[in-house]
Amino acid sequence: MRENSKVMPYVLIGLVIAAIWLATSYNSLVSAKEDVNLAQSNVETAMQARIEKIPDLVATVKAYTAHEEKMYEELTQAREALASSIKSGNLQEIDAANRELTVKINNIISLAEDNPDFTSGEQYTSLMDSIEGAVNRITQARREYNKAVNAYNRKVNMFPGKIYAMIFGFDTLEEFKADEKAHSTNVVNYGD
Repeated sequence: MRENSKVMPYVLIGLVIAAIWLATSYNSLVSAKEDVNLAQSNVETAMQARIEKIPDLVATVKAYTAHEEKMYEELTQAREALASSIKSGNLQEIDAANRELTVKINNIISLAEDNPDFTSGEQYTSLMDSIEGAVNRITQARREYNKAVNAYNRKVNMFPGKIYAMIFGFDTLEEFKADEKAHSTNVVNYGD
């Protein structure tokens, strides 16, 4: 009995240490997942800021060009699709809608650039600078998101985190990836 009482404090200390380690590991995974959620929110916020510039762009371009009504409608639809996908929180939908909005914005920019008097206007220049800034913030937010996902995935995939992740149901997450077109080489044809 006496020997048993000598071992008992060590067993209790061992159990306390194991419980603390388990709690710390779990909290670490939760913290990493929350960092990812924050980073995703930052991406969505940056995209929302760009969405909010679209009505100004449409109004500015419409003031100078009375045609190409279809382009304006498509831009408005793309803007609404991105806003809707941001509310859904689905990264694949958000990314696809953002790419579509970028295409529509580029169409409007091309239309505007065909009118040199228009592109030299102060309102247009200011608006394009603002949209460019929003695009830069989206790019930076995506980098931060991917960085947070990478840190989280390392915790989920490395030992002993992998064990805790399996026990508590933490799965790896997907990073933002470049559009498939980004992998193709751009070829400039100089009419040769």
